[in-house]
Amino acid sequence: MACFKRVVKRSVASMTSTKTTQKLAIFWDVENVADESATHRFMTERIRQTGMVTRAYAFADWDPRRQMAEELYELGYDLIHVPSSSDNASDYKMAAYILDHLMHYPETRRYVLITGDGDFKLIAGALKDHGVDLWLISNPIITASELLELATMYSDIFSFRPALDCVRPEDCDESVQSIVQLRHLAAVQLQEVIRVITKAGSKPGAGHAKHVMKSLNPDFDESAIGFEHWNDFLDWSQAQNYIVLEGEMPGTILTLPDKISPESVKMTKEVNEAFAFMAKVAEEGLNEGSPYNLMELGTKLSERGLEFDKVGYRRFSDFVLAAEKRGLIRIVTPEKDGDSPFVLPVYDVDRMQSWFEENVEQIFGPSVNVPKPAFLKKISHMLLETRTTLDELENCLTVPRVKEAYNEILAASEIPFLPPFQQSLAHVLIGKGLECTNIVEKVNDELSPLGIKLQCP
Repeated sequence: MACFKRVVKRSVASMTSTKTTQKLAIFWDVENVADESATHRFMTERIRQTGMVTRAYAFADWDPRRQMAEELYELGYDLIHVPSSSDNASDYKMAAYILDHLMHYPETRRYVLITGDGDFKLIAGALKDHGVDLWLISNPIITASELLELATMYSDIFSFRPALDCVRPEDCDESVQSIVQLRHLAAVQLQEVIRVITKAGSKPGAGHAKHVMKSLNPDFDESAIGFEHWNDFLDWSQAQNYIVLEGEMPGTILTLPDKISPESVKMTKEVNEAFAFMAKVAEEGLNEGSPYNLMELGTKLSERGLEFDKVGYRRFSDFVLAAEKRGLIRIVTPEKDGDSPFVLPVYDVDRMQSWFEENVEQIFGPSVNVPKPAFLKKISHMLLETRTTLDELENCLTVPRVKEAYNEILAASEIPFLPPFQQSLAHVLIGKGLECTNIVEKVNDELSPLGIKLQCP
């Protein structure tokens, strides 16, 4: 295993200067679709390369998203603040802005909607009726099928992440596998696609399933396993009893058979275990003091017997990217050119909830409840940003030295306690050795909506 780097992939069209003067407008449902700042920057650059952006709006409750608000403002977005006191308030506001723009700016010929929310299907239909292009950008897993069908163009939000590439060609050498084996592994991946779309509350149509298949498995290409078209792969998967196709094209819906074969169950289990093992090893590296870079991670996995080609990935880089797309790890671009990217563990809401259920009473006290999913997700994001594992979080919350420093800040601020998220953030920052002024500044940013303010002793 040698070196890897992250690069920004650009199409040929985006690398050349365009003479188009097509006018376009961007409407972004931030609470439905968002990623890291680098992704937002590359996505915005790519949109601008396709025409003249006349308006760019981003809709959200910005109080808990102050850093993101600053970043998007610098990118040229008008920030539309919609307090989250009522359900779908942001959706209604964005729909109103789209319709107003449609009425008053007929010269706009392309609308970029960054959302996957099915509530916008009527708006999308109205745009189609007016003969304008609709470029939809979203997370395909949680995107309503009706929106995908109405879009003129579609992009996966994660496709704008800096891509993983090889420093040397041998780093991405493909393993040799039979097409037959790869077909069966791809069919198991297709079963996963059906499950995640269904879990998200949508019906997995043929086109929708292809978008999600490519999102979860960036290396997937039906032609590489001997199929001329996507539909040919679907027909083969049905003939092998991996899936069931209901209805005629283009309205075909993919479902799973009533009985999944033992071999399919076995392959699914092996794939999930391989991804979980990678995440575990990445977590171990961070617990040891510093995260593994990709070269180190690949070496560790190889030494401990993980064979990525046995679970359907011909290159290690493809396996790593697929794990990132499933939200199990995050590949972080190094600050210094030429260095290998490093890998951080990512905790999903279920893992965070289990941890809090086990620890909330012991660490936070009997009167504190397990945080709601939105706050669990926020704590998970905080751990990622501060490069902290759950083991380290538990340590920071229980070590006497850290607790003493935390209580001194509370006493100086004349505040009896903080909510679990802000309390966790304060303990982590103290444990990381930050100066009191920096700790108070960062925690106060999160406390401002509550009208609470800390100060140093």
